[in-house]
Amino acid sequence: MHEPEQLVIRPPSEARSLLVRLTRGCDWNRCLFCGIYDLFGTPYSTRTAQEVKQDIDALSSRHSGWFKTAFLGDANPMRLPSEDLVDIITHLKKRFPEITRVTSYARASSVWKKSDEELKAIRAAGLDRIHIGMESGSDEVLNLQKKGTSAKQLIEAGVRAKDAGFEVSFYLLLGLGGDKLWQEHVTGSVHVINSAKPDFVRVRRLWVHPASRLGNLIETGGFTEQSPEGTVIELRDIIKDINAEGVYFTCDHANNYIQVHGLIPDNKESMLKVINDFLALPDSSRQRHYASLPSVI
Repeated sequence: MHEPEQLVIRPPSEARSLLVRLTRGCDWNRCLFCGIYDLFGTPYSTRTAQEVKQDIDALSSRHSGWFKTAFLGDANPMRLPSEDLVDIITHLKKRFPEITRVTSYARASSVWKKSDEELKAIRAAGLDRIHIGMESGSDEVLNLQKKGTSAKQLIEAGVRAKDAGFEVSFYLLLGLGGDKLWQEHVTGSVHVINSAKPDFVRVRRLWVHPASRLGNLIETGGFTEQSPEGTVIELRDIIKDINAEGVYFTCDHANNYIQVHGLIPDNKESMLKVINDFLALPDSSRQRHYASLPSVI
């Protein structure tokens, strides 16, 4: 029996989703802070539409009726030709008619390179939501971390994706500017969020893991990590200045020091109260809290 390929990583929000692999690894794979695909020994390569559809057929024979959502990986299926994406998604919806949501990771640059007609065709085929790694809205931070995008491109990709009918989820990395560029990180990120108005902003805390290139930069003195308390202050200042209505802001990862979730602007004040109440605790209590949380991917 045909054995479908497995993904390397998926968003926490896709824990109950059917997982379908369209590409292997990351076509960019230069970001200093990320070494996830190197860690798992997964060089980038593409799969043909026929290969993926064969996986979908095998998954259907095993799991028909089990799933309500599906996630397409690895890092950037939007890099594939649009006609292949349409073909694959159409086949997925045919074999799993019970699935009500299909989502995917996507690099902002790949979304930006698609024409409006291509984006609309992919959306019409059944891709509902794209997860874009914004990480920061500061060009200085993005350049430092070799992210391969810009604030302008992030905004344009987000706006055009929403105009095409996608739900857009941006990922934000607290601490990505280190202790020197943290204010630029905050200001730029707020600007991109307010301009693009994504449906979701999903927060993670920077963790420098052994496979990342950022570790080498730290060793040579080119980057100094933000303090734990500094990341909490970043979180507070970003929420405080977001004014884009309808953005759902969520710290939906285990490595966040503070867990706040809510819709902007409805829940903005309650989220800020949680953060400010924490910052008002005695220093010893805050430090114990920081030390109690593990650093995880």
